[in-house]
Amino acid sequence: MQQRIKRHELKPGMFVVSHGQGTFASPVVQVERPLLTQAQIDECVPKDVDDVLIDTSLQIALPGQARPVGVLITTGLGEELPIAKRLYSDALVHVKSFVDDVRRGTDIDYRKATPLVESFIDSVFRNEAAAVTLFKLRGFDEYTYTHSINVSILAVLLGKHLGLDKPTLLKLGLAGMYHDVGKAKIPESILNKPGKLTGGEFQAMKAHPLEGYKIMQKQVDLDPEILRAVVEHHERHDGSGYPRGLMSEDIGRFSRIISVVDVYDALTSRRVYKDAMAPAKALGMMYQWRDKDFPPNAIENFIRCVGVFPVGSFVRLSGGEYGVVTSTSAKRPTRPEVKVILDADMRQQQPRVLDLEALKGTPQAQDIDEVLNPADYKIDLERFFNA
Repeated sequence: MQQRIKRHELKPGMFVVSHGQGTFASPVVQVERPLLTQAQIDECVPKDVDDVLIDTSLQIALPGQARPVGVLITTGLGEELPIAKRLYSDALVHVKSFVDDVRRGTDIDYRKATPLVESFIDSVFRNEAAAVTLFKLRGFDEYTYTHSINVSILAVLLGKHLGLDKPTLLKLGLAGMYHDVGKAKIPESILNKPGKLTGGEFQAMKAHPLEGYKIMQKQVDLDPEILRAVVEHHERHDGSGYPRGLMSEDIGRFSRIISVVDVYDALTSRRVYKDAMAPAKALGMMYQWRDKDFPPNAIENFIRCVGVFPVGSFVRLSGGEYGVVTSTSAKRPTRPEVKVILDADMRQQQPRVLDLEALKGTPQAQDIDEVLNPADYKIDLERFFNA
């Protein structure tokens, strides 16, 4: 519900639609984003503004705040996706800031990420698909920074599916945000090297969990599970990981969760030395590593979480048409809902949604033949989510 309030009534977490009266002296300025801190309020809404238009249905409950009356528990994908994108952009600014601080030798405060992670949690609870879709639509090409955000969001998503409560999800999301903080101590020439690392370079890269441990150990009131995730996220179930070669239950709970989503994001992200792998292919590879790299049922749980064909996947159907996956279900992981957007000749058509499970056994039945990279076809999937 949209309503006007006085500028001084604005509080962190409120979704500001616009301010201004639509006159020459007071033109309408579109904001259309949640303002998570007082600093963001001061930046986006000048102090001489009299009143603002807010949307209470999109308000985000920050730590220590009660959820406002009238806030929607769930939202549609088309409605939630713009919110998730703005949160992602805010998180990108934060990650760049703390990485730069570490490189300069300046102390960081992990607690500054708390409002961001809380917002991610709220977004995931409103619409899980938006979080998964975001990884397909993101236009960022800065893996050093985006990987930390992706791991944080995916960890929250998986943690929710595992039944963790919100206070625990907050700690898990913070662990994901800072799991690779030690890489800020690794030379960028190694991090972004397009070719294969030398033996010495690989050893330097493997030092990042311990470097991260040294950085995070200085934090005030840091939960031990977060610290363990920073140092243990490259440990493996069979003891083949690093830095300590831990096995099985000796690896922390957060560490086990983050190890799964860390590998998934690495495989499905484009790097200077490789193309992005299709999510379905990445999940297939990770399934082969179950009980070796990952604990029993870890990959099965993750697949149930994101789906065999995650939301946002660009696919070709057995009938020749092309579409984007818009909904998945653990009960029908190979037969999601697909919004068909192109005909067999890749000409745009009136979008229509096919429920592949509902069509099973009918003359109209179709399967997913192949998962494709939309960038290869110059397809902008984002505009089809609201179509």
